[in-house]
Amino acid sequence: MNNLTELERDSLCELFNISLGGAAKLMSEMISDEILLTVPSLKLISKAEARNFENLSKQEVCTVEQKFVGDIGNGSAFLLFHKSASLEIVKMMMKDYVALNEVSQFEKDALSEIGNIILNAILSNLAKMSNYKIETHIPEFFSGKYEELFINSTSNPNEDNSILLVFIDYQLKGKEIKGYIFFILNFDSIKNLSRVLIEKLK
Repeated sequence: MNNLTELERDSLCELFNISLGGAAKLMSEMISDEILLTVPSLKLISKAEARNFENLSKQEVCTVEQKFVGDIGNGSAFLLFHKSASLEIVKMMMKDYVALNEVSQFEKDALSEIGNIILNAILSNLAKMSNYKIETHIPEFFSGKYEELFINSTSNPNEDNSILLVFIDYQLKGKEIKGYIFFILNFDSIKNLSRVLIEKLK
């Protein structure tokens, strides 16, 4: 498995840290309450490791995928939550305006909006900090088994993609919700990006 140096890893963590800070501010404005995001932790994993990640394969999840193309290469960014966590997020956004039995009806729109905010923040900051040109597609929402949703998007045997995994925690009024960002890109592109960021962050 290809690896990143500590300095390369730190530069990528800083990119996500800056991006998620901006995203948290926007989300806080949306729900008129403060959202706290932890400083993200990051690891590089293979497709095989992704298939078995934290025993998610049989679990129900919700994801928002943002495909992108450009100087960095072609790839995808995923925001992923457990199904139960996604419903908690919808309840946060809808507050008292929606009955609990109606929450699932708003799940797609609410999570797509959150995914759009977070993933766009990351890709926009990536482009800004690296001077890369990046074009994004319309985010796509998926709900179902992890193995059917996420893995199908990374199953092309001809693509030598690595998966940059970022762990994030949301806190709001005592609730803590764990989420994941999967950044799927060729390893050499990830490596080059980290080196560009190192120069920019000096």
